[in-house]
Amino acid sequence: MASLKPLVGLLYNPAVPAVLDAAGALVDHVEVIPDRLWYDFGLGEPRRFSHAHTAIAELRRYAERHRVIGHGIGLSLPSAMPIDEALLDEVAASHRHFGYQWYSEHLSMFLAPGGSVPNAQAGMGLPVVHGEELLDIVTEKLALMDQALGGVPLALENGTIFSAIPDPEMSEPEFLNRLYARTGCKMLLDLHNLYANTRNLGWSADEYLAALDPEIVLEVHIAGGDMLRGHYTDSHSRRTPDAVWEWLAAWGPRFPNLAAITFEYHESYHKRIGLAGVIAELEAMQQAAEAIAGSRTLVREAA
Repeated sequence: MASLKPLVGLLYNPAVPAVLDAAGALVDHVEVIPDRLWYDFGLGEPRRFSHAHTAIAELRRYAERHRVIGHGIGLSLPSAMPIDEALLDEVAASHRHFGYQWYSEHLSMFLAPGGSVPNAQAGMGLPVVHGEELLDIVTEKLALMDQALGGVPLALENGTIFSAIPDPEMSEPEFLNRLYARTGCKMLLDLHNLYANTRNLGWSADEYLAALDPEIVLEVHIAGGDMLRGHYTDSHSRRTPDAVWEWLAAWGPRFPNLAAITFEYHESYHKRIGLAGVIAELEAMQQAAEAIAGSRTLVREAA
């Protein structure tokens, strides 16, 4: 079981240092996208990675005062192509540098072979077919990640689905449950991604959450989005919708291994949300984490 009170934190971006300086004890952790700490010039380049040393040094100052979680976007585990071993080596080096509490990736496909480019960026998370073949692909790549990262806990994030796969072999919760049973890989439950799927695809959030093995949820993401041409987007551009807060309150206490709650927003929307808005999110997250801790205390006392 996780500690009684989940950590509360932010997905790190260039606007976050100002929040960390102002928010004080409201922030327990920062979540780092290591892919944003270097420039990748592509496969076959003799000096493929160029590190953003100034950004790394600034992040290091805050990492000394906060726990650090790793959250990748580049390995594209569901892609049928082999894992990018050079990129995985860079991820592992970042883990050695910052000491991630755990490391997560996405259950979405970001890479696809295109012509002469063996790992072309799709530009968005493409939907995947949840089935036995994908289960085998992800299981094999998770084993390589586990070896490279030295056994740090791993998790996969549910995605925003823009175009649903008809008649899938298994549902997303079933896939994640089976992956956990096979590999021990946990789940980063992005409640805002789920919210987008309820808006765009008509999913039932309660049915989705009830279908999850409660043991698998390690972390929760919250965020806000925008409408774009009749479609609700996971743009990380606003404060968290009320429905997402309601799901966190109702379901958070049911996940015994929930260890962190993270607010995501993109730095380009910092002015829109405002420093006061981000701090208000953190205050609400701390209240939610306290409520989860209170529920866990009651469970332990009853046992």
